[in-house]
Amino acid sequence: MISGPRFKRLFKVMFLSAVVMAINGLWQAKATASPIEIATPTTLHGGDQFRFIFVTPNTVTTDATSSNVSVYNTIVQNYANGFTYNGQTISASAIVSVLGGVNAITNVGVHNVAVYMASGTEVAVSDNGTTGLFSANDLLAQPVQDLSGNSFTTGYVWTGTSGLGTQYNTNTNVGNVNWGLGGPSAPGVIDNTIDYTDHVEVGSLASTSGYSWLSLGFGTGLQLKTQSYQIYGISDVLTVVPEPSTFLISGLGVLMVGLAQRSRKRN
Repeated sequence: MISGPRFKRLFKVMFLSAVVMAINGLWQAKATASPIEIATPTTLHGGDQFRFIFVTPNTVTTDATSSNVSVYNTIVQNYANGFTYNGQTISASAIVSVLGGVNAITNVGVHNVAVYMASGTEVAVSDNGTTGLFSANDLLAQPVQDLSGNSFTTGYVWTGTSGLGTQYNTNTNVGNVNWGLGGPSAPGVIDNTIDYTDHVEVGSLASTSGYSWLSLGFGTGLQLKTQSYQIYGISDVLTVVPEPSTFLISGLGVLMVGLAQRSRKRN
């Protein structure tokens, strides 16, 4: 039977190597077993803050009959509950404005952090309404993906929102009318083609520029509020951290080398 100091040192190194490989294998297995873990956009680094923007998949839709913003927040959050970032469930809010004064930009909050889709594509350098998400001239890409990275490029999205992130409104022949979800606020506004009491503002997934992802405007942008369409959501602020496996492997590697050197000195 082989024995002696050299064998013992070799055994220790092999044992620690096996531990490192086993633990790393378990971590990788955990990561790959969950296809809903969202990766960090490659342009970001440790300590950077950002948000994920998304549209619900076409299997997660709603009508626009409620003027209670929590209804739409719940739909978005229930969908986001199936996704994690850095091991934590995504918390999200709906990008909608509702009748009664709750504006989308208020509902989701402004934190002046970059906005990305799940694929890593940057949508805006900021979530604010000056030089960012709610600025037509500063949008870098149209938000057309769900949190799995699937793209949707046709269809309407309920928003009730202007391009500025506020409740959509327009002037009709009877005055100013608001068109937030659950609206409008001026019943009885009727022309020859549309009974506006039954319509709410939408955005378009076929949009290629400007505000139209949020607001198609008077006319086409006003759709029957009883229809079921997708809605947009945006995550809370997320912070980039190094992969835990990096710390794990590095730390165990240092420990392994240190123990081997200590054993060599003793022998």
